[in-house]
Amino acid sequence: MIQFKCTFKQWLLTATIVFQLLMAPPMLADAKTDGDKGIEEYRKGNLIESLTLLKSSAQQGYAPAQVTLAYILDYAADDEEAFHWYQQAAEQNSPGGFYGMALMYAKGEGTEKDPIKAGELIKLSADMQHLPAMRALAYAFEAGIYGFKKNDSEAVQWYQKASEAGDKASMRRLIEAYSKGELGLAIDPDKAAEWDQKHQISMEKQDEN
Repeated sequence: MIQFKCTFKQWLLTATIVFQLLMAPPMLADAKTDGDKGIEEYRKGNLIESLTLLKSSAQQGYAPAQVTLAYILDYAADDEEAFHWYQQAAEQNSPGGFYGMALMYAKGEGTEKDPIKAGELIKLSADMQHLPAMRALAYAFEAGIYGFKKNDSEAVQWYQKASEAGDKASMRRLIEAYSKGELGLAIDPDKAAEWDQKHQISMEKQDEN
């Protein structure tokens, strides 16, 4: 069943585009070329062009396109179709596919709600160095959710792994933890300053790009 997760105006626009896309005949072209181009166009905000390319690529089995298409469909509240494409990507051992399925199991969108299954898929994706999953796993240990027992040590370990891989949100959590003595850590201004410096460098590199 379609659920509204955005404003009606956003949904109507996106749903119209998605409907037109799904009714259009598939384009025959190289899957990777189409997929990479579709992802690039999506990042530029060219939704119509990106969807056409992504669907063509996804139908030909290109996992990155399947994950991106699923993400867009999930935003448009077309949950069953989104879950389908995440699952197609996961069958190719895509960490993004595993993580997308995890989020949908966690919310019960496009499939039954299953927090334990969500946790298993988050862990699988995190072990494959998928940054959002690494951060999510850290929070799962911090909060004691998705079938994981609360474990500050594991949370810190995964926040550090994600931070070292460049995840800015995880860096901010470590800064806060070292500043306030959270997650079982002693207050350590030097460590907080160290992570704050790394965070600033990461932000500067982002601005340059």
